[in-house]
Parts: sequence; C-alpha cells; structure tokens
Amino acid sequence: MKSRITAAVVTSFAALALALPAAPAEAAPQGRPDPGQGIGFFSTNHGVGCSYSLTVPVNASGLVSFYDWKGPGYPPLLIGRAMASGANAAVTWWPQREGLRRIYAVQNGEKSQTARVRVTRGYGSGGLCFAA
Repeated sequence: MKSRITAAVVTSFAALALALPAAPAEAAPQGRPDPGQGIGFFSTNHGVGCSYSLTVPVNASGLVSFYDWKGPGYPPLLIGRAMASGANAAVTWWPQREGLRRIYAVQNGEKSQTARVRVTRGYGSGGLCFAA
C-alpha cells in the first residue's frame, strides 16, 4: 500500500512539473551600457561633471548595478543602481575621472559587455555641459 501511495505522489509531482511553463533565462544584461552621445569638441568624449543617461538592455526585471572602471589595478566605482523597467535599466552617470573608462552593468551576478568611453574635462553642468 505504501509503495502505491509513494508512486502516486511521485507521478503527481512529475505531471505538475511538465505542466508548468519553463523558467525564464537567468536575469542578465543583454548588451553593453550606452552612455549616450557626448557633446563637445570631440563628439565621442564625455566630460567630468557632466551628466549622461546610462542605459543597458536586460532580459528580466530586477536590480541592475552600473560601474565605472579604469582598468586592471584599480577598483571599480559604483555609478548607481536601478530596477529594470521594460527591457532596460537606466541611471544618471556623472563621470568623476578623466581618461579611458570601462563602463559595465551587473544583474544577478552576471556582468554585461563593457563600453569604453573617453572622459575629458567638462565645462558647464548637467545637460549644458561640454567635453573638451
């Protein structure tokens, strides 16, 4: 009798597992962060002290952390965290250091591709800021 009950329970769980939809893929960034277009003498530059909307495509909802990293031997700087909304997550980035920066995002322990951004001196503030 006990073996029939055990078999019925196992069969029921197996049927339930087959009826449930497949779990979604791990939440992770799906591309590289996009810091938008810089304004200035060199259109690809971004300025220290200027603000930029930094976005990254994601495949699931959840918290996304954005980082600015100079490279090997340097700790990454946390830019900010945001909840994914729709297919993107976004924060405002205020570059703090000049030089070639590596910008990336992390969601659920998964790191995005890295965007390389040149940051130079910024003149002005916010949206009316120019990079030299």
